[in-house]
Amino acid sequence: MPKIAGANDVGSLERHDCHATTYLWLYRYVICGAIGARLGKFPIVDYNVLGPMVVRDGAGVKALGGLKQRAVLAVLLVEAGNVVEFDRLIDLVWDRRPPAKALTSLRAYMANLRRVLGADDGARLVTTSWGYRLDLGGDRFDLREFEMLAARGRDAFGRGRFAEADGQFGRALALWRGPAFVEFGDLGFAVDERVHLDEVRAVVLESAFEARLHLGRHETVIADIERALRASPLREHLWGQLMIALDRSHRTAEAVVAFRRAEAILRTELGVAPSRYLLDIEASLYTGGSVNRAVSLVAM
Repeated sequence: MPKIAGANDVGSLERHDCHATTYLWLYRYVICGAIGARLGKFPIVDYNVLGPMVVRDGAGVKALGGLKQRAVLAVLLVEAGNVVEFDRLIDLVWDRRPPAKALTSLRAYMANLRRVLGADDGARLVTTSWGYRLDLGGDRFDLREFEMLAARGRDAFGRGRFAEADGQFGRALALWRGPAFVEFGDLGFAVDERVHLDEVRAVVLESAFEARLHLGRHETVIADIERALRASPLREHLWGQLMIALDRSHRTAEAVVAFRRAEAILRTELGVAPSRYLLDIEASLYTGGSVNRAVSLVAM
């Protein structure tokens, strides 16, 4: 028979429940309260550099100050998680032509940025004995998100999951609002990053087109490829993809015309003949062979 709790047992259970309730209350008060206080003190910050640099949190867009102060933050974002030495940061922000009191100005910019970002205690903008480091923590950075989505797309593509790859590539490309670090003009660090990221973005776009070609979306991708070619007419992969899409859409004559256009542009602008990639595709147009050339996905 089941044991019936006596008075002592009931009292013991009540004391146990009381202790458990007390511990739970303390947990909620101390742990959850501390977390809530930290979240309240450090709201999530959203950094965006794929286009004009915009930084916002729950309260809205942050006023980041003048160009040099914004450049300090931009360099720290490029190197997020790594310490940037004082001298190197000064060289990058002033493009190797620093003023006499550059370090004093740099310290003032960092103090201002800490106030703007709600990181006066050094939790986000960390000072070491030799430089500064931006700690993203739980903050959002569109460049990191772009890289993550592109990597997922490459993985899905490599596994033959082309619809998933197209979706991941599409979400990555949707993060772009314009040229990266555009407001920093010809500052060396900005130019280097912009050139690199433009190439990475171009490869992701070509990879998205390749995924759609694998999915048989030949007719619908033609307009998108042509739009990309208007912006980047020297990219042979795009010309090859256009030829493939046109041929598979039963528009072989137009594919031949596309090759002639590519050849003329390459010879006029670069003084070179079309690569073997394009020549092989052209040859298959005349022989009726299978036109199938995959874009190489490069590491980012």
